[in-house]
Amino acid sequence: MKGETQAVHLAKVMQKHKLYPEYELALPLVKVKKSSFKKLTQGDILLLGLDGLELILLLEECVCANAEINEAQNSFKIKITNIVEKTDISNHSKKYEILKCSFGMLQSRKLEVGHKIDIAQLNLEDVTLFTEGRKQAEGKLVKVDDEIAIQIIKVNKNEKQR
Repeated sequence: MKGETQAVHLAKVMQKHKLYPEYELALPLVKVKKSSFKKLTQGDILLLGLDGLELILLLEECVCANAEINEAQNSFKIKITNIVEKTDISNHSKKYEILKCSFGMLQSRKLEVGHKIDIAQLNLEDVTLFTEGRKQAEGKLVKVDDEIAIQIIKVNKNEKQR
């Protein structure tokens, strides 16, 4: 019995320990008016002005790479297309907020141009919207007039009242 307890404890410790750096996969950052974003409700469509699915990798709220989706052997991977000098995503505007549309976190042992990262664990249809580090809403990617948009599925009410 004691051996099982130690094994379970060791498994939990190893799950918390990350072997490689963890990056957040997101759409390019978008500025939105604070007043219009506060009126966001379930079912709304948020137009992003993107013709194709462009992706970025974030490390601790800093943009560090641009990426694109590649299909290889019946699985999807992202390929790093450009390394960005770490740019901070802080906002200095009183009228606009920076909107981060996140797909989730993934690990990569290296970050260099041409490197491919498996994204099988992520669902690229579901997006979580963040402003100022707070989760504001959840949505799904949709196409409107050949442009990528987000249909709002759920608005986080508690965060909106702050």
